[in-house]
Amino acid sequence: MNAKNLEFLKEGIKYLGFGEGLNNKLTEELKSGKNEFQLRTENEYNKDKVSYTLDFRKSDKSDMFFFNKYTASLQGQKEGQDKSQTFFIKKNSGVTAKEAYNLLNGRAVNKDLTNQEGEKYNAWLQIDWNQKDNNGNHKFKMIHEAYGFHLEKALEKYPIKELNDQTTKDRLMQSLERGNVHQVTFSKGDKEEKMFIEANPQFKAVNLYDSNMKKVYQENDRKEPRVDNGKEVSTPKESQKQSAPVEEPDEALTGEKKQPRRKMKV
Repeated sequence: MNAKNLEFLKEGIKYLGFGEGLNNKLTEELKSGKNEFQLRTENEYNKDKVSYTLDFRKSDKSDMFFFNKYTASLQGQKEGQDKSQTFFIKKNSGVTAKEAYNLLNGRAVNKDLTNQEGEKYNAWLQIDWNQKDNNGNHKFKMIHEAYGFHLEKALEKYPIKELNDQTTKDRLMQSLERGNVHQVTFSKGDKEEKMFIEANPQFKAVNLYDSNMKKVYQENDRKEPRVDNGKEVSTPKESQKQSAPVEEPDEALTGEKKQPRRKMKV
């Protein structure tokens, strides 16, 4: 067993949000002599259970093993409502376990990515439940910077108290970029109201929810924008609605580690 390889895999598992509970099983599998193996674990977020199957494979050219991908499955409230998606990993980087949960819930996640030519770029990812690739995995809506969504500007439209302090503002921005629903305080005169928000890059906005998680209606809820290569274009007819551009997951999710604004966890 390659000790350095073991430590590298442990680091990747931990960074991607699977903790250290798999370390003993990982060590056993590496010693077993298999060329490939899987590890299974489960996380719970807001009473939602997500099961994960992590895939490891030995290199054809050395004794090194690589954590190549994992499949996340969100348990539905009713039979037949489970949602699954496979996420690809490169050099211990990619969509984290919590980000996978947020994506399975329909939210968008912001990532620094690398395309097949090695060029780095930034984009918001969102699962397209209406389209699958040749391997049966759902494709991704890719909303690039050129589309014109700026999270900070979208937030500044609202009287959010947390924006007045740089530390809480950074924490809020990082949380929303990970696809979280984040609680904020709306300041209205001498009154304060608790709200919940999430990023909605396709509509160049944020979604608002009241303290009971009931969605607050906004003007951009009326129609879905059409997106072409990251730029919004006019839609001739309502029946011709089109979502954000879709790209293959094996290209979209070979991501580099996103550099945080500050060293803090949400």
